[in-house]
Amino acid sequence: MTATDPAGASGAGSVDAGPVGAFRRDPAAVPERLGWWYLLVVAALGAVGVGAGDLYFLADRSRSLPWAVAFAACERASGATAANPVPPGFTDCLAAPARQRALVLLVAVAVVLAGAAVLLVAVPAADLWRLRRHRGRFTVEAAARRFGALCAAEQLTGRDRPRLLIAGPPVRQAFTVGLVGRRPTVVLPVGLAVAYRDPHRFDPVVRHELAHVRARDVTWVAAVRALVWLPLPAVAVGGLLEIGAFGPNAVVAGAFLRAGLLAGLVAVLAAALLRARERAADRYAAAGGPAGALTALLRSGVGVGVGVDVDRRSPALWRRLFARHPTAAERIRSLREPADRRAGELVQGVAVGAVAVVTMAAVHELVMNGHYPALGWLPRLVDVWVGAVLIVGGLLPSLRRRAATARRSGATVGWWRPVAGTGVGLFVATLGTAWLPLPGGADLFLDRGATASLAFAVVTAVLGAGAVGLCVLVAAALARSGARWWFAGYASALGVTVAVLWPVPGLPPLWHDPDLVRSWLAYDLPATGWLLPALGLPALLALRSLTGRRPTGGPPNGRRSAVTRVRRVARSTRVRVVAVAVLVCTGGAVGQLRLAPPGSLDEAVADAQARWLLTALAGGVVLLATATRPRSGTGAGTAAGSATDPGPAATASSPDTASGCGPAGSGPITWGMADRLGRALPAAVATTLGSALLQYLDAVLAGRSADGPAFRLTVGNPLVWLLYLTALGVPFLLLSRPGRVDRRRWPVPARSLPPVVALTTVTLTLLALGPGVPGTRVPLPAAGTPSVPRSQPTAAAPPALPTSPGGTPPGRPTAVGPASGTSSVPGRRLTTAEARAVSRAARSALPGSWVTRPVTPEGDDPIEPADCRPLARSGYLDRLRSGERARGEARYATPPGRLGIASTTVAVDVTSYAEPVPGAVFAAAEAARTACRRFTAGGVRFTVGGRPVPALGEQSWRVDYALAVGGGRSRITGASVLVLVRVGHNLVAVSVVAVAEPLDERLLADVVTTVVDALDRP
Repeated sequence: MTATDPAGASGAGSVDAGPVGAFRRDPAAVPERLGWWYLLVVAALGAVGVGAGDLYFLADRSRSLPWAVAFAACERASGATAANPVPPGFTDCLAAPARQRALVLLVAVAVVLAGAAVLLVAVPAADLWRLRRHRGRFTVEAAARRFGALCAAEQLTGRDRPRLLIAGPPVRQAFTVGLVGRRPTVVLPVGLAVAYRDPHRFDPVVRHELAHVRARDVTWVAAVRALVWLPLPAVAVGGLLEIGAFGPNAVVAGAFLRAGLLAGLVAVLAAALLRARERAADRYAAAGGPAGALTALLRSGVGVGVGVDVDRRSPALWRRLFARHPTAAERIRSLREPADRRAGELVQGVAVGAVAVVTMAAVHELVMNGHYPALGWLPRLVDVWVGAVLIVGGLLPSLRRRAATARRSGATVGWWRPVAGTGVGLFVATLGTAWLPLPGGADLFLDRGATASLAFAVVTAVLGAGAVGLCVLVAAALARSGARWWFAGYASALGVTVAVLWPVPGLPPLWHDPDLVRSWLAYDLPATGWLLPALGLPALLALRSLTGRRPTGGPPNGRRSAVTRVRRVARSTRVRVVAVAVLVCTGGAVGQLRLAPPGSLDEAVADAQARWLLTALAGGVVLLATATRPRSGTGAGTAAGSATDPGPAATASSPDTASGCGPAGSGPITWGMADRLGRALPAAVATTLGSALLQYLDAVLAGRSADGPAFRLTVGNPLVWLLYLTALGVPFLLLSRPGRVDRRRWPVPARSLPPVVALTTVTLTLLALGPGVPGTRVPLPAAGTPSVPRSQPTAAAPPALPTSPGGTPPGRPTAVGPASGTSSVPGRRLTTAEARAVSRAARSALPGSWVTRPVTPEGDDPIEPADCRPLARSGYLDRLRSGERARGEARYATPPGRLGIASTTVAVDVTSYAEPVPGAVFAAAEAARTACRRFTAGGVRFTVGGRPVPALGEQSWRVDYALAVGGGRSRITGASVLVLVRVGHNLVAVSVVAVAEPLDERLLADVVTTVVDALDRP
């Protein structure tokens, strides 16, 4: 049908609204790219896939049990201990089984991403299917022509031009939907379509939807809306398998809790992405249409086609977090603010920090199992780079836009939201990951417990906030730069973020030993070559300060020749401050070596560390002094309206393009804290580097040392320590409100700054080179011992094999026909001390790595069938209990592995009686063995068997068991042997239990022989 024109005039439906007005922006400009949001969503989905795959691997015992057995075997073969959990040979031994686990994780990630791809097609297809009944029902030819004119003005022609669909009730808002491989479809309500003659109502809404089309993310957004439903079903596969085999347990509950949190995180990310997308489309549409048209439309409360809730009340916090559209008030504020406050907001920082930690933990699990021989270095390298990419990619585009908008308007912008938000996100995610190790992320932070988890969370949050603070310096320095500058900016931001985050995966393996932590910070951390890219940041900032635009009050053209700039910098207060600090620091360091040379190696190491610390602190003093001193011409201009949509009350100023280094916009450039830090950091690095080089040159001239390690220690260590001092200090300086530092009265005049810095540096020199700073002097690591142990992988293990009847190791009772032997001396009655000494003699027959276990009381698990109770509970020995005079017990086991699934235990009991042990006892034992072929105790199935008995003592007896628990893929097997030997008044019982590994018959024979021989010499 044809819709009626609201004016009601004859033929009014064919009247156009007139030509499209002139653009207030470049028609070729595109809306803000939000690819970094999609990067975070994909990373979160990858973490979901790794967690789901690891849970499935552990729940599927046909996969996890062989891996656990191989893990225990490799530990034993390589001699792993608690002090050295990853000895040489361990990683190579476990490479093949771990690779199978990594393959399962990769398949799970692929399945989750495939599910996202299905949603990418299914969701828009469902939207188009619901719109099928509206096709052809409403036709407004003039609106279609106006739509085509707007598309042409936006350079959307040919295959790039979207389709138009005019829909009737219940569709009341405009939206855009697109299917993969097809042109997007813009859906307009019929009430909006008939208003085509009003450019202040029709055009802003259409331009808003065309902004989505130009952003080329219509199809992606359709899938993002449904991604919240992926985490829980992905985890449910492995969770249900685990519950079906072993019932509900803490591992499954934790996995579902983690999946729920990830689902919530994905939902918050998706909602924030959709809100950011709407604000970006608003700014794009407002910049291309009549001034203030979109603002007036939003303010009027006419919501038809606007796609927002016009309710003026502020929604609750949880509704704001999950809302897919910003409210009308929020959109108006976004259009009118001089700076885009939503770019790099608090919530965005929290999301970036949380996703970074979760993804780092998942990538660590995947890389560690994928290439186990490289356990000591590859996972850490990949973890740090993944975290750096997510932090830089998730925040730097927003920081850049925030800085550029503030530059155009002349307002001083605050940076505390992205810095604090990232720190909060990193802290919460690290605390949860370290405190609650779950499948898919249990190995990044190794030490468990509240104290270690809290320490890791604080370290990660502080370092992450420092990395974001340094990225802020890049954004502020390059706010008005072109693409070439920004390529270098992204590279330098990525390099410095990698350097700052490097300790995050490096500290957990050392946490148990504070001396190792200090040694790592003093020697191993500065030796890391991946910290060198951090020097690109001060180099970039220095180069940009020489070629950038001056603040308000400079020459009209804003540019100077290179020679003039260099001369101006050379005469600046900053250079005088650097020169003074370098001279004082170098003089103190060289003077110490010349006037008080060290008398021993330990004194030389301590003095060298003091000089390194002094050199780094000198750079920190220059950074603080030059960043907080006032500058002439400081001001904070405040724009009345937005450069993109100033509104009726604002002046319409032409926004500048995103590229180009030349002046654009009328607002003055202000010296905010980020600008000051960007100019102070090169001065700080120049101070530390200059002093370190002069100290190295003095060492070369004096003939002390001129090799590569000496250069790395003398020059590299102070620079690395300055990097972390800067990362710790910059966030606190940026956390101040905009303009707060400018309003403070600075007590030191600019001309007095060099003497003040000199006095401060002298004080630090006397303190560092004299008594020293407590805890900063670290002795050299012992020769032949690495200062940093390799990573210690852990994993959630399958349930351990239950204990046998009576609480003793499974298979305690055993028998295979009596056998007689000879003994040179009849067994005499022993004292309690002698019985204990005989039982402990078994230790000499065991490998040195075996450990002693405590003796635990026997339990009373029910035996089925009851006829097997005499065999299972050693009832044939009841007749001897009244004559017992002495007893010795000893328990030994293989070293406890980190998984605890494969093990061997040995139990030795030596009992001495008042009368010689009669042979009738062994006859009763054999009768009990013959009467029982299999039984069940405590969930363990025992199958009775037998092998030849040893010829020891006066008589010996043996019984064997085959053990099994669970069924199908979850079946765990083992073997047990009990040997009884009587020698006069004494009875020796030796039980060996092997779980998930073969029983060692030679070890059994050695233990029994050693104990029996010890009876002759107790």
